[in-house]
Amino acid sequence: MIVNYFSSKTMNKKYQYILFDWDGCLVDTLPIWFQGMKEGLKYFNISASDDIVKRGFQGWDIFTEIGVSSMEVFTSKVYDCVNRNLYNVNFNDGVLDTLSLLKQQGVKLAIVTSTEREKVNTVLERYSMTNIFECIVGRNDVKKHKPDAEGVNKALDIMNGDKCNTIIIGDSEVDIKAGQNAGITTIWFSSESNRKYHSYMADINPAPDFVVSNFSDIMNLN
Repeated sequence: MIVNYFSSKTMNKKYQYILFDWDGCLVDTLPIWFQGMKEGLKYFNISASDDIVKRGFQGWDIFTEIGVSSMEVFTSKVYDCVNRNLYNVNFNDGVLDTLSLLKQQGVKLAIVTSTEREKVNTVLERYSMTNIFECIVGRNDVKKHKPDAEGVNKALDIMNGDKCNTIIIGDSEVDIKAGQNAGITTIWFSSESNRKYHSYMADINPAPDFVVSNFSDIMNLN
């Protein structure tokens, strides 16, 4: 289902450039990151409710607030969990078919993520999908991460993209804010699974331009 928040925008517009978030948007990795954050807290003997841990998806400052004394160590514990599970990562339902169809239509596709590009490539190589994206802008490719617009702007520079014809699709507030900060159209991918980790997103202000609950609904863009 597609929800249009702003009547001035239309899903009938032909978008020539589509930027995707990685975790939770293209791939089903939120449970892995959630488990990693819990393992990191366990190392420091910190107990926290699931709701507190889920706030880590919007920024890890919350973990220093609740007692993590070394973010370097915490990060290594989280990444240990993620790295152990890289070969278990799968694309979300409808993603592979949708990407292939968009590519056939001549739409330029890119990934803008706070995850390292190497982790993304590991999964793409396993699915023989490395050639479908014009570029991948990862954590180490920018100085400022989402919600800053640097990653979005860098991807558009690489693709020679036009902001008026660009849309970003992500599952979290930082994705939507990054798109808004860059001045492009935004879509919140609000699947049933994602809402378990981003339930507060219904109250985000300003709201995303569109909401989709099924990935294949993106095809209604073009």
